[in-house]
Amino acid sequence: MNQLLLYLRFLWHSKNEHGVHSPFVFDLITNCFYDRSRQAALQQFPKNDSKSHFLARLGLYFKYNQSYLAMSIPPVFERALSLHGSVEKFNTIENLKDPSNLISKTPSLIYLDTDSMNTDAVLGLFKACHRDSLVLIPSIRKSKAHYKNWNELKSSTNVSVSIDTFYWGLLFFRTEQPKEHFTIRL
Repeated sequence: MNQLLLYLRFLWHSKNEHGVHSPFVFDLITNCFYDRSRQAALQQFPKNDSKSHFLARLGLYFKYNQSYLAMSIPPVFERALSLHGSVEKFNTIENLKDPSNLISKTPSLIYLDTDSMNTDAVLGLFKACHRDSLVLIPSIRKSKAHYKNWNELKSSTNVSVSIDTFYWGLLFFRTEQPKEHFTIRL
């Protein structure tokens, strides 16, 4: 389907902070997604690079101690996510001997490239995630297959909060929150 048509459909169904009733997601939207106050950290990225700005704001908001990034991550995205905390890169989840060793109990972000990932391996990784973990998936609407994978991942019983921002998919594992899906425009 045409990307413009997909985006128009996304806009029709998406919400901003006024349509969200989850305190966690409302705070995330107002203090991270729409927060433009941390301009000093964002000046190292081109002004029109909204994706890198979003990733930098996300990292600064959550203050991740550790980011685990797929090797295929674009360098500018890696730089945006490494503004706070340390970064470790991995080739594939399948190569990890024990995913629970990958994710510490401190705030951690996992950037997955679903082009090169096995969905079953990703779902196995979810079992090692904890309430302060975020799995970030790029290009969820790149193709029908990507969107199908996104829908399968967000339906996992381990995922409690999923956010679709058209380009990015965010998965949270907050055990204290009932399962909810949000479609949020940036």
